[in-house]
Amino acid sequence: MRRLSIVLAAVGLVAAACGPTTGGPAASSSTAASAAPVRGGTFILALWQEPVTLAPHYRNQTAANVAARVVTEGLARTDTDGNYVPWLAKQIPTTTNGGVKLTSDGKMDVNWELQPGLKWSDGDPVTSADIKFTWQVWMKDPNTISRTGFDQIESIDTPNDTTAVVHYKAIYAPYPLNFSDGLLPKHVLENVPDIGKHDYNRKPIGTGPFKITEFVAGDHITGERNPNYRIAGKPYLDKIIFKSVPSREVAVAQLKAGEINGMWNLLEAQTPDLEKLTDIKMVITPSPSVERIEMNTAKNQDMTDPSSTHPVLGDINVRRALIYATPKQSVIDKLLFGKAKPGTSPVSQGWASPKSLTQESYDPAKAKQLLDQAGWVPGSDGIRSKGGARASLSITTTTGDQTRERVEQILIEEFKNIGVELKIQNQPSSVLLSGSWSAGDPRKRGSFDLVMYASSPGIDPHSVVFQRYYSKNIPSSANGGNGQNYTRFKNADADKAIEEAGATLDLEKRKTAYATALKLLNDAAVINWMYERAGIDATRVNVVGWQGNVWDNITWNTEDWYLKPS
Repeated sequence: MRRLSIVLAAVGLVAAACGPTTGGPAASSSTAASAAPVRGGTFILALWQEPVTLAPHYRNQTAANVAARVVTEGLARTDTDGNYVPWLAKQIPTTTNGGVKLTSDGKMDVNWELQPGLKWSDGDPVTSADIKFTWQVWMKDPNTISRTGFDQIESIDTPNDTTAVVHYKAIYAPYPLNFSDGLLPKHVLENVPDIGKHDYNRKPIGTGPFKITEFVAGDHITGERNPNYRIAGKPYLDKIIFKSVPSREVAVAQLKAGEINGMWNLLEAQTPDLEKLTDIKMVITPSPSVERIEMNTAKNQDMTDPSSTHPVLGDINVRRALIYATPKQSVIDKLLFGKAKPGTSPVSQGWASPKSLTQESYDPAKAKQLLDQAGWVPGSDGIRSKGGARASLSITTTTGDQTRERVEQILIEEFKNIGVELKIQNQPSSVLLSGSWSAGDPRKRGSFDLVMYASSPGIDPHSVVFQRYYSKNIPSSANGGNGQNYTRFKNADADKAIEEAGATLDLEKRKTAYATALKLLNDAAVINWMYERAGIDATRVNVVGWQGNVWDNITWNTEDWYLKPS
């Protein structure tokens, strides 16, 4: 019982960190203008990546989350200050308000109460059965992108239509956001054998301010006002259209020409030009997004064996040399106008960010020295080899991203200077970032050497850290491609620290455990942290209600958006 008392005290600390315990969208979002909002109109938002699916348990692309956010909603979300706020739920359950109960055998029960009168966009009621069904689908669907958190649930009771009691197998600290990506409608999907082949996959039934009426691949996604939205008088817009464009640069040109109302995810390099224009405004928000280059330590082959060793990247000296040979600050200064800083870990923001972590600075001489000492000998063409393995690597990133393509060109020259050949093999976002084993995501299947992209953890980093750096989450044919440990990183001490971080509600203990795990990750030199990104979005000046959120996508409050007359 003494252990339980200590844990209960720790839960009190977490409860204080959970922020507001009442409210919802109306309480957590606000309209920026004092004048009466204008009803009607169509907002066109450019997406330079093509969403593959909008289904909550399949989504892996940021672009898909941007589009789906207007439709699918969960029990809770995070405000820009990192506080948990209730969304479809009445409040965030805590030990203080009685919503969380810890048992003497080390388990945990979480009581979620839905707001009364909630409806799906087709008019059917939202009930606690949908919460239970969501968990069941997440666990049973073989194509689920990640089961982290849901796999910690033992059972769910639904004593009435608005109450779901979630029984966890053990203490699970990130419980507030377990159902944040969106509830699934039981009445629509209960008898569907393969959701991936159902209309819901691209036109989900949700509870958000809009409902998807069109999904034309490669062209646009249309959301129309949800007549059953729970907030009277909202959304203000009639429609929101997500327009597919081939690149950020095309989106900028269309924004300048007034062909679109807004665009998502500008790069720092694009801001100086737009800052000069009076008919465009930008919202720049701190972001947890970190651009990185991940290195595959297993053999580069389709459905690779996680226990295999990459003939080049299997040598930590090569991996460290590549980090030393990467001129991060130069990239930031020349390509991003100095508006970023070198990365050091995947957790750049929030309470869990390990600020003391560092990574090797640019030092090509040190890189050469490491390779020399490790026995990598330059050939007649300057490219090194060892034991019959030639230091020739491929790098893959998303097609149509000029900044990433320029980074690749810089790295080709820098790596050649230390005796490593680099070849470009870029792929569309819909393939590279699909997160799907069956769709051929090379990160999942291990068919890559180096891959460059960005990802963003939530305020609680556990799902990201556990999925990406825990050894049992290495995707393989044996586990059906589950997990996101794409570097095939394995470290028993890191596993232990990650387990400890998720099994306590004491924030300080969790912070220490994450710092331990991420230091071990850096020590293994499997990821080259390029730079920490800002969230940069832009609209025409007549757009009102557009607000940044550190921990959410720009579409988090589309119910508040409207267009002033030109």
